Amino acid sequence: MRPRACPLLLRAAATRAHWYIRLIQKPGVSRHMPTFHKSDIARTQLETAVDIFLKGFSYHSVITLAGAASGILDGLLLTAGKEPFIDYARRYAEQHGQTPGRVKFAHFIDKTHGISSHKHMYETDEDPIELDVEDLARRAVSRAVVEYITLYGEEEPFVKLFLQWSWVTQDGPEEMKRYAEVPPKIRPKAE
Repeated sequence: MRPRACPLLLRAAATRAHWYIRLIQKPGVSRHMPTFHKSDIARTQLETAVDIFLKGFSYHSVITLAGAASGILDGLLLTAGKEPFIDYARRYAEQHGQTPGRVKFAHFIDKTHGISSHKHMYETDEDPIELDVEDLARRAVSRAVVEYITLYGEEEPFVKLFLQWSWVTQDGPEEMKRYAEVPPKIRPKAE
């Protein structure tokens, strides 16, 4: 025998559904929703990602937040006429004999930074997957921080903290030597 639904619960659900349908059907109705700038969303995502990363908490969350921030920052860089990480990396790949398309290369970068693994599950994907989440989190945050610096500079406290951490843990002086050897045409484009 099938249990009977409670008439009071059915009425409450119907009332809520009716209210929601009326709300979404009236285009001019104020919903008292705040407005956000994409740049503020990206900054908040990246600031949170850096904080979680430096504390060594959830690297999965770091990858997701940094990947989302990069997605926004990429568009903001294009709008500002500046070079996003993807385009710089494509120029670098071209110098080594590869000429990947932008969308295909962006997908490749998202895969190598673990971002795709944290956003999608395709029919053909393996479950479980092996990931070095600490290294992937470092890559994802590094990419987003570079894009943030390209747009806004490095004065934000969270940017300074990450740069300081990078200098100490990633052998900053050696990295600067390697960068000095990079031919000018392969370096990131200036403003």
